[in-house]
Order: sequence, then C-alpha cells, then structure tokens
Amino acid sequence: MNAIARSFVVVVGAGAVAAALSLGFWQLRRAAEKEAMQRSAEVAARAMPIAPSPVQWARPADLVGRHVTLTGRWLPDRVVYLDNRPLAGRAGLYVMMAMRTDGPQPHVVVVNRGWIPRDPNERARIAPYRTPGATTTITGIALAEEPRLLELGAMPARSLAGLWQNFAFDEFQRLSGEPVVPFVVRQDRDSTVDDGLDRDWPDRGDALQAQIDRHHGYAFQWFALAATIAALLLYQLFRTLRTPRGIQR
Repeated sequence: MNAIARSFVVVVGAGAVAAALSLGFWQLRRAAEKEAMQRSAEVAARAMPIAPSPVQWARPADLVGRHVTLTGRWLPDRVVYLDNRPLAGRAGLYVMMAMRTDGPQPHVVVVNRGWIPRDPNERARIAPYRTPGATTTITGIALAEEPRLLELGAMPARSLAGLWQNFAFDEFQRLSGEPVVPFVVRQDRDSTVDDGLDRDWPDRGDALQAQIDRHHGYAFQWFALAATIAALLLYQLFRTLRTPRGIQR
C-alpha cells in the first residue's frame, strides 16, 4: 500500500470512527432527555392536581406535564375522534372533546375524554357514550399533544365529529371557531364516572422506558461500529508498518 492509499485509509477510517462516535453520543443525549421526561411524568402522576392560575393560563407551555383540574362544561359539538388508537389489543378511537372552563376568563381546552371501540362493521360509526350537560370537574395530565401516527399520502379533509389520524390544534380551532389552549388534557381514570369511555391508559413511564432502552441500544451499536472500524484501521496500519519497504501487497 503506497503512501497516498495509506493516507486515504486513515482519513476515511478516522472520519467513520468520529461519525459513529458522534451518533452514539447523540443517542445517549436523547436517552438522557427521555429519562428527564420520565422523571417529570412520574412526579406529575403522583402530584395533586392543580387548578391553573391566571398567570399559568397566560403561559400554557408551563402547564405541559402538570396534573391539572378543570371545571367547566363540555362542548359536545366540538369533538373529533382520533383513529387507529388501540387499547389492550383492541381497535378503537380517542374522544377529543372541548371543554369551556368556568371563571371570569374562560378557556377552551381539548380533553382526551377516553377510548371507545371501533365498530367492526362500519368504520365511521361512533360507539355510544355519555356527555354530562351540567358543569363538571375533571382531572388529567396536560400533554403537548397526543402521540402522532405516521400519515401516508394525502389525508381526507378534517371535520368536526369526524375521524382524524392526528390532532391538529390550528385545524380544530378553525373548524370550531373557538380559541383553543395549545395543550391536550388526558382525563384521569375515575371509577365514579360512568360515561361509557375507557380511560385505562398505558403507563407513560413504561412507554418512555421503552424509548430510553431503544436509544441505549442504538448507542451501543454505534459505539461497537466505531470500535470495529478503529480496530480494522489499527490492524491495517500495523500491517503496513511491518511490511518491509519496497514490498507491495
């Protein structure tokens, strides 16, 4: 191997090692971010729900991840259904309904009220559930959004009371004519509420732990690749240094 070839191998190999290490450390950073989210989710789940203050309503991003309590009236005509949301192995939908809170400065909040099964014979038919007409109080976790699903190709036009693949705040606000707070409240389980909706939510901590484990697995693969490339590079350099000058291999 001549000097030019050796230099090329060293440069390419070093670049590959650096790239693999960079990707490995990026995966570790992502795992650390998810671990912080997991700790926050655990704290929120254990915390007593709070009634947001006017200052917190003015900074809704600060409420994301918090356990909140809302008192108000449901707006049953401001509702959409998130499609393809299985629960315990069953196909179904999430009921995303707006609530107008009580108080001198009411707010419209979209609440994931719970899960209903999909009709096996008619996909667009919505299973019956009950909506209280009087003022009601709920508790739940404020989420930036419900987890999004992959959307392939052009999606059908969205409408109120229709099936949506993913929730879109701007579209819901446009269709409902209501200024919507930019987070979703996932309503808590409550054995005293009998509205025909299932709120046996999967544990958020378990879901985040699966993502953390996946990031750690990817990091290990990148570090293993970096070590393999580095070992091959050192082996090739060792062979080159041991080859007597003038002998070409």
